[in-house]
Amino acid sequence: MTTTATEIKERPILFSTPMVQAIVDGTKTQTRRVVKHGLSDSTMSKPDIKASITDNGQMVHFKVVDGKLRESFCGIKCPYGQIGDRLWVREAWDYSDSLEEPYLYRQKEMEEWLPEVFNRMKWKPSIHMPKEACRIKLEIPNIRVERLHDITEEDAIAEGVLWVDAVPGGFSGWKDYSGKNLAPLESAKVSFKTLWISINGKESWDANPWVWVVDFKKTDQSN
Repeated sequence: MTTTATEIKERPILFSTPMVQAIVDGTKTQTRRVVKHGLSDSTMSKPDIKASITDNGQMVHFKVVDGKLRESFCGIKCPYGQIGDRLWVREAWDYSDSLEEPYLYRQKEMEEWLPEVFNRMKWKPSIHMPKEACRIKLEIPNIRVERLHDITEEDAIAEGVLWVDAVPGGFSGWKDYSGKNLAPLESAKVSFKTLWISINGKESWDANPWVWVVDFKKTDQSN
């Protein structure tokens, strides 16, 4: 079959169980992933480096201007596709004994099973999930690139960070994913910072890398 330029493509993407929960709840509609650029860290950290992205969100172009006013370019293709494409979610899973529902999903069963049963399960890593087991598909309406630290409060909320209700004698706020503090945080941006560090490490946050910002919405095919 001949592939056309308008054909919708589907690519896999990994999400942790808490982020799958946020997608299911409808609170996560955005994800950030580091741009794998192949340029030196010293080049990418320059304050005068510029980035532009094609209209379909498929390619980002970096431009570096040195002291002699010479320009160098690096074009990088988005590994998550382009606007209009779809992502199929890989999550922690396992096989079931049911012919009608042959797969189990950690996020789903966490809500439905008794803790003593659930905690005995050994889930298969999301990286090993086959496409036929996928239950959540996401459509991409927009892609852009920016520095990690440029995230706004609104976008941090769209990343799916969790709002924590007040406990007796405490106050409400955003979840601290570092696990160091029981008290919630005052902003979604700080909450997202702790989430990023918990997944990617403090060095990654401190580097302030360029990131793909991928907006998404669940398709009608999602369960």
